[in-house]
Amino acid sequence: MFTITAVVEGQRITGTPAAFVFPGGESQVTVPANLQAQADAASAFRIHALLKSADDVMQLLMLTDALRRLNPGVPVHLDMPYVPYARQDRVCNPGEALGAAVFCKLINDQQYATVTVVEPHSDVTPALLQRLRVVDAAAFLKNALAAPAFAQGVTLMAPDAGARKRVQALAKTLGVADVRYAEKVRDTQTGRITETRVPDDIPDQPVLVVDDICDGGRTFLELAAALGDKTRQPLYLYVTHGIFSKGLAELNARYAGIFTAYDWTDATGANAPVLVNIEN
Repeated sequence: MFTITAVVEGQRITGTPAAFVFPGGESQVTVPANLQAQADAASAFRIHALLKSADDVMQLLMLTDALRRLNPGVPVHLDMPYVPYARQDRVCNPGEALGAAVFCKLINDQQYATVTVVEPHSDVTPALLQRLRVVDAAAFLKNALAAPAFAQGVTLMAPDAGARKRVQALAKTLGVADVRYAEKVRDTQTGRITETRVPDDIPDQPVLVVDDICDGGRTFLELAAALGDKTRQPLYLYVTHGIFSKGLAELNARYAGIFTAYDWTDATGANAPVLVNIEN
């Protein structure tokens, strides 16, 4: 999903480019006519790109080229909430690529004036991307914590060691006193979770599991099962990037509510995630 904003004499003009894939697999994009007409007068372009596939990545590069052909002297800014390949931030097994480095080089090569991302998963991506601005999850999580379910208190739960520092910082920023940490053991060859450990001292109040990404959701299903032996309080889930590639049915069966800033499913109805990104 792409939108483009052009700044013309202090005014913002927004449009949605046409993007498609030829039968042979190649991508093409076209800047909308209203922005083409204003391109010569623009002082800046901004691309908002929610990248969900390799086709989206290629279309972003094509769109960047198209804008620069319309007005080569204008700075192009990139808003990229989700960073593809950010989870491939280390080489776990011989013969693998460092996906984060490959992707970040592609972005750096475009020479964007600024690159804005939301919750980039680890410290590796910020170290690799140039001219970077990072948005943390505090505002989104604050919106989630305003739900009536948490009016009498809440325990934030980090699902694994990777989320520990992130949840600690968010709890401090938002003034949440009760924080607990789970641990998971994963087979590096298969990616399968072999064990989930949770603490015994879970306070008698709702638990909100907090993480940056939910892809298939296995981490959160295993955690819910482990928490079932420790608390009878309702469980809730907050993730900034809700990919939900396996759907929402199993998660909804385990969690009383799901909150996300970016819902890739565009789900609607009573079982859809609660969007906590006010821009949505």
